[in-house]
Amino acid sequence: MLKNTKAKKKPSLFPDLVSEVGLGFLASQTIIGVDEVGRGCLAGSVAAAAAILDFDVIQKLDFDASGRRTRKPKSIAPEFLPLLEVRDSKLIPEPKREPLSQQVKAFVRGYAIGEASVAEIEELNILYAAHLAMERAVSSLEKKLGFRADIVLIDGNMVPKGLKGRGVPLIKGDQKSFTIACASIIAKVFRDQQMSELDERFPGYGLKVHKGYSTPLHKARILELGVTEIHRKSFKGVCI
Repeated sequence: MLKNTKAKKKPSLFPDLVSEVGLGFLASQTIIGVDEVGRGCLAGSVAAAAAILDFDVIQKLDFDASGRRTRKPKSIAPEFLPLLEVRDSKLIPEPKREPLSQQVKAFVRGYAIGEASVAEIEELNILYAAHLAMERAVSSLEKKLGFRADIVLIDGNMVPKGLKGRGVPLIKGDQKSFTIACASIIAKVFRDQQMSELDERFPGYGLKVHKGYSTPLHKARILELGVTEIHRKSFKGVCI
């Protein structure tokens, strides 16, 4: 049974590869990082992204043999410098997220998105729906890669049922693990774009602004305009 990784350090703004190295990333272990977004929203699906790093490319960044940052960006090729900004997507200003997401997608060995619908959220509850989205993201990525990863590094404190035996939970993983942070950015940009598109179908709710989260504006518009098919009817703030 794989054990939880507990990096004995205070999380910094920028994640490293200490957790990955501890799990054998430099010893030929294939590691997928996965993160979800949208658990706390009142509308829309919950989405997850899975990403796997390219070993050859990662060597061109500022990590030493232990996975820590060397803080020597001057030695890094200019095309890789933007990747030093990879971190928890919530800490990245919105205008910078989409360009960085494109750079991350070009940098990683592979990535994939998984979702669980509003109907599945209502049927399973949000926790298990989020787990389902993670499982789907990992499965989709492995199908693209043509192989099964040795380890799946998961943001949070629980391992989805379908990933038992090779899943490793990492609390605040998007702040500690570079792989999870890459997945975090891809997932966040995907879902934000999805909500902007839904704003056109369901005008008046401010979806493009709050991205479906439980804001005063969103709750006020639900009271004013009513509940739609994309709203999670069992959530406080939606059920009236």
